[in-house]
Amino acid sequence: MISIIVTHKRNTHYIKDCLESIAEQNYDDIETILVLDHTEDDLTDLINSVKDSINLKLYQLEDAEGVSAARNLGLSKAGGEYVMFLDNDDYLTPDYLASMMEKFDEKTDMVYSQFRHTWFQKSAFNKAQQEQEENEDEIEETISQYNFDDVREYMFFKYKRLEKLSVLGAIYRKSLFIEHNISFNNEQFYFADAKVLVGLLTKIRAAKSCAEAIYVKRSHNDKNENPSLNQIAKEITMPNYFVAYDNAMIAAKGDKELKDHLNVILGKFIVKPFLRKIRNPKEEWNDVWPNEYYQGISVRAKEINMKAITHKNFNRLEKNMIKACGLGDIDYTYKKGIKVLFRRKWKKMLTNRRVFNKTITIYVFSRFKTRNDWIVFESFMGRNCSGQPKYIYKYLQENYPNKFKCIWVVDRRGVKIPGKHVTCKRFGIRYYYYMNRSKYWVNNMRQPLSVPRREETIMLATWHGTPLKRLVFDMDDVHSANPEYKNIVFKQTREWDYLLSDNPFSTEKFQSCFRFEKEKILEAGYPANDPLYSPNKEEEAIAIKKKLGIPLDKKVILYAPTWRDDNFYEAGQYGFDLALDLDRLKKEFGDEYVVLLRLHYFVVEKMDLDKYGDFTINGCTYDDITDLYLVSDILITDYSSVFFDYANLERPILYYAYDIEKYRDVLRGFYLDMEKDLPGPILLTNDDVVEAIKNIDQIEADYKERYQQFYDTYCCIDDGHAAQRVVEEVFADAL
Repeated sequence: MISIIVTHKRNTHYIKDCLESIAEQNYDDIETILVLDHTEDDLTDLINSVKDSINLKLYQLEDAEGVSAARNLGLSKAGGEYVMFLDNDDYLTPDYLASMMEKFDEKTDMVYSQFRHTWFQKSAFNKAQQEQEENEDEIEETISQYNFDDVREYMFFKYKRLEKLSVLGAIYRKSLFIEHNISFNNEQFYFADAKVLVGLLTKIRAAKSCAEAIYVKRSHNDKNENPSLNQIAKEITMPNYFVAYDNAMIAAKGDKELKDHLNVILGKFIVKPFLRKIRNPKEEWNDVWPNEYYQGISVRAKEINMKAITHKNFNRLEKNMIKACGLGDIDYTYKKGIKVLFRRKWKKMLTNRRVFNKTITIYVFSRFKTRNDWIVFESFMGRNCSGQPKYIYKYLQENYPNKFKCIWVVDRRGVKIPGKHVTCKRFGIRYYYYMNRSKYWVNNMRQPLSVPRREETIMLATWHGTPLKRLVFDMDDVHSANPEYKNIVFKQTREWDYLLSDNPFSTEKFQSCFRFEKEKILEAGYPANDPLYSPNKEEEAIAIKKKLGIPLDKKVILYAPTWRDDNFYEAGQYGFDLALDLDRLKKEFGDEYVVLLRLHYFVVEKMDLDKYGDFTINGCTYDDITDLYLVSDILITDYSSVFFDYANLERPILYYAYDIEKYRDVLRGFYLDMEKDLPGPILLTNDDVVEAIKNIDQIEADYKERYQQFYDTYCCIDDGHAAQRVVEEVFADAL
């Protein structure tokens, strides 16, 4: 029997996946020992739902607290011949236990698995894993640079920091703990695994690897409000670090290989914090690394075996830092650290143009005065001139033509921008120059953290839509390309002076999803919707149709779906599988309609539309989606915010939501009830889409009342004068 020890203090949302992954195992002889560490969470419903399927035994930690004490209690209650530890925010792949147990024989004391890090919940991870295995003949090992069958080599490659030393991802003979008196330190709340893992490695007779089994270590996206143990602030955890290191060295005893590895870990703990000290102001450093660090690290640095500090892990300058620290001379260590930083900075400047430009900004451009009449505009990461920034700029050009110097950030050649302006390429030297000197920044996305922002700069975040799908801190999980998404957004939004809102609903949601103060939210409507109220919009639509090559006798269906968080190549680069049957639509409606395709700006797929002839128009590279609204008779979308803006035209909207269950229940979740609140029908199949287009007049009639309610709620501010209101508020001091 295997005893799986799970401890719980908080994170009810995560533990559901954890316990369900045990229930899904295709191995029968299991007991799950759940130790509750003074939790305030109500787990009653969850426990009742899984207690029979996982042979659950529940214990309360009473005399002590912390994960160490909870695991020790779990060990004392374990009835299995084998034990493993499973963190409450992690989970196992379905064949984990069966695959692992096949590796044990009478001499094997430990079997360890592959270790994957993810920020996906279990259902999404398992689906991705299944798709990967279906497309590969052999199981892919996550790390190919090490010998997976050598436990020492695997552990040393994987664990280069003390906080990474972990007993997770392995099954052990329980007798190892009993016969050798190995346990966790109850007084240690952080880094407690180091001593135990090192002790186990000195006692095992044999260990085997299992490439087929995957332990899934789940990252926390929101380290500000819900940090994992490894994300707790350093000033809190640091005292435990030295205890953990000392205990691990004692546990290693005469094992030179393990001691040398711990020496390397300590060396990194010397180099990294000192370099951070040099980069940051002294007061910030002392808040994070108090005097106890100096004393603790210098005492232990004296004992480091410098022969273990090889050039494989440290360069010559870093080794000199470690030696200086061992001498107890903090000032000398500091001086050596400056040389390390200079070498790193110089190397980066020579090899990375962006680092070079940023360095010039910090040391040259920052000495120049800010220009109060300069404004930098940027839309969708410099891809075009569109959205709220375009129409704020347009209003300024028409009403204050000589008042400001306007700078547009554009990365593509040929972007047409009317009026008097200059352009610069994103992250080029001119970009850093203008960003540093301009008092105003107008951006409809999140500005890069790599751009230094001066105190006098005013940042107007216009955003780019009313949200249907949950954003940032309103999302339980992040399934997009960047696990640091929430943390990055939190830092970026602290830089905003204004955030533009299109309606009271957005104002409310922006406060929670961005954790943004209501006082800074400017509820003025969206300037990009001003053209939808133009008295000449019909004439403008004809001109746009001619520009796009759309026959004037054809009606237009605009298909504008959003991106899927889990279909990514890297951050900001997403794929898209076209689920709309264009062949069928052409057959059914080719004489009456054309389809105008507009994918999300994150999507990098290039759609081949040639086979559809003049029935399809590729609007993916067209700069301004507002123009596409004007020429469209019907909008088909899914979960994109485009329908909130399009509703200003009071034209039919259809929702082709073929993957609604996955998008709603796994990827994002919604602020609205799509079935009850939206001003159009939910369509699940291509048959539904065809029937809806055929009966579009009846759909308009059926949804007339709901459409009016929707319009009154979400289009209540837009009136064609949003740009004026924004300009008069944000730029009041400069007008």
